[in-house]
Amino acid sequence: MRRTLLVTCFAAFVTALDNSVLMVALPTIGRDLGLSTNDLQWAVVAYMLAFASLMVAAGAVGDRFGHRRVLLVGLLAFAAASLGCGTSESGWELALWRAAQGATAAAIVPTGLAVLRTDLDEARRRTGIAAWTGALAVALAVGPALGGLLSEAAHWRWIFLGNVPLCVAAAVLAHQVLPRPRITRPTPLPIRSTAVLTAAVFTVTATVLSIGDEGLVAALAALSGATCLLFVSVERSAARPLFPRALARPVFVGGTVAQALWGAGVSGVLFVLPLHLHRAEGFTPLATGLFFVPAALAVIAGAPLVPALVVRLGPWRTAAYGLGAVTAGLVATPFAHPPALLACLVVIGFGSALTTPLTTVALDATSPRSAGIASATVTASRELAGALGVAVVGLAFTAAGHSAALVLATGVVAVALGITIALHKAVGSRSHHVP
Repeated sequence: MRRTLLVTCFAAFVTALDNSVLMVALPTIGRDLGLSTNDLQWAVVAYMLAFASLMVAAGAVGDRFGHRRVLLVGLLAFAAASLGCGTSESGWELALWRAAQGATAAAIVPTGLAVLRTDLDEARRRTGIAAWTGALAVALAVGPALGGLLSEAAHWRWIFLGNVPLCVAAAVLAHQVLPRPRITRPTPLPIRSTAVLTAAVFTVTATVLSIGDEGLVAALAALSGATCLLFVSVERSAARPLFPRALARPVFVGGTVAQALWGAGVSGVLFVLPLHLHRAEGFTPLATGLFFVPAALAVIAGAPLVPALVVRLGPWRTAAYGLGAVTAGLVATPFAHPPALLACLVVIGFGSALTTPLTTVALDATSPRSAGIASATVTASRELAGALGVAVVGLAFTAAGHSAALVLATGVVAVALGITIALHKAVGSRSHHVP
């Protein structure tokens, strides 16, 4: 179990870290390569578009042809894309390699989570998914500090080049420790549904990322609406639909939505707070990054407690306590100066660790045969929600200041708390919880 956890958590950590590390290093990259702000935006947007739009398709491919195989290919391809990013000499070259990174990360993240769903027994799955989600949260929190350190003490290229030996080592370890699936005839992949869904997610993500540009967002919103309707039509008429009916269960939908809302709120906060600390408090990039390290340590401290709390309280109540802590921490942030703000971030980090049972109950509501598509749906929803949170909370920050932005983020997480409490009452706690 330990080596399986090491492989899957490391894969999730590297892919999540890559984006959060990059944010702090963007000014240095722009100065070194002579890039404009628009060029730098494409280095970020290209990754997000490829990652979000291909994730569900990658999960479906994993269900058909084996999660282990897709994970191995994804790790090696991510290493190659990272090498390309680290050796880029122009803005367009960096953007293309970043898109390749996003595409390969889309193969890594949902298949790694699906491996935990299918290869661990129920008693160990709680710990595995808690550790996996904790790895994502820690990467999000420590990324700015690591990015600032590499930019100031070494060179920004090591942000990407450092991934190469690590991903190759992870692929070798995964080849050795992950069990080989039984050789069976794969179920045909619904090509039409997969292709249309990829286009729909791409256009929805592009719409979210274009918020603030009124003309562009209107056109993209219309296009995304049309592609979403086309996907519904194709899926209804398909002999083998991409999404199994089990994904429509209230537990899966509710758990996925609650976690997505948490991701939207927290991602928005992690976007605007560094800007506030830099502009209003005079923090350097390295100091800003280090400011978030205690939040990462709080996630690390809270994650090991989750399995015991789930046994004692049930998954819904544990997640509700976690979301309650996140909401309480966010309520205080608009009024807090740096020392108190640091305490708020610790509370938010610890509470975030306790939300991991939402992933467990959502995935356990589905069958192992659809673990890949279910894992991809959960992860893609969180990714899209995170992008939406950055866009909307960022707009509030620009228009009305950091206090208004933080109040908005608080409201989003409070809605997630309300959904979790409602599901707890509807499903029950101890008698209905999934170990």
